[in-house]
Amino acid sequence: MSYRGLLASVMTLLVGAGLFWFSLFTWSPFTLTACDAWNGLVHQGTVGGNMAYVVSQIRVPRALCAALVGGSLGLAGALMQGITRNSLASPSLFGVTAGAATGLALFSTGLIAPMFPGGALLMTCIGGALAWVTVFSLGGAWSQSTSQGRLVLAGVAVAALCAALTRLTVILVEAQAQSVLNWLAGSLANVTEAQVNILWPCALVGTLWALILAPRLNLINLGEDAARSLGVGITALRLQVFVISLLLVGATVCAVGPVGFVGLIAPNILRQFLGNDYRWLVPLSAALGAVIVLAADLVGRMVAFPAETPAGAVTAIVGAPFFLFLARRSL
Repeated sequence: MSYRGLLASVMTLLVGAGLFWFSLFTWSPFTLTACDAWNGLVHQGTVGGNMAYVVSQIRVPRALCAALVGGSLGLAGALMQGITRNSLASPSLFGVTAGAATGLALFSTGLIAPMFPGGALLMTCIGGALAWVTVFSLGGAWSQSTSQGRLVLAGVAVAALCAALTRLTVILVEAQAQSVLNWLAGSLANVTEAQVNILWPCALVGTLWALILAPRLNLINLGEDAARSLGVGITALRLQVFVISLLLVGATVCAVGPVGFVGLIAPNILRQFLGNDYRWLVPLSAALGAVIVLAADLVGRMVAFPAETPAGAVTAIVGAPFFLFLARRSL
């Protein structure tokens, strides 16, 4: 298992590094070269002229943001699957992403706007928390006898409700409608260092915290009674996973909007090679999530060049059939 984990780590990191590098200079309305990308990345645009400066100010933040978004969502998906012992668990299917989007839509349109720094992130976390609690209550997640199908159906229903509330918010505040609609597409087209600065502290805290919890998630897979007999505090562990997942998902929605299915795809692909060892699944789900969103961003720029397809649309096109395949096999 450790050999497979090491091999998967190396392959994922190499693919991710390659995608990150190519995203700096490919499919651009400007004429960018690999030399411009190097000067923009290493010298921050102080060497190499205007094109290197463009890379440092536009392409590097975009690539970093894509990696952080994917990493955060992949990590959140692995945690949610671990704590629920449900391979279909993910932020998008449990309504957390949709709830966070509703919270930020209310904030962006001014209907509910906390007047202090960090209000947007707070609203996304509150929206995601309310959605998640509702899904768990309707799906009977606290009962050991609940079925996976009931929880997923509750998640789909709550996600649909949150999407409807978000659209209603946009209709009620027409002046802000266009900016909210662009954000709801999950696009990385207009990200800057501001979005990166929202994401990286949340991703760092969430990753370190999740790595600490990973061995206890392995014990959860043995069953809750077995985990309790081995000293695992189930309630405390659930609460910690709840907080970490909300922080990660809230930060991604706040930065770029909802990007679906990454938290479903990444852990399930890795589980085919690594099994249910969360000591490997947790960090590698983050790494593979970063790869998925970097790839989705590149594909989105390529398919209708010079126009762009949002990365969120690309992940949805891939993720929906993937979900149907997993649902048919699991339910």
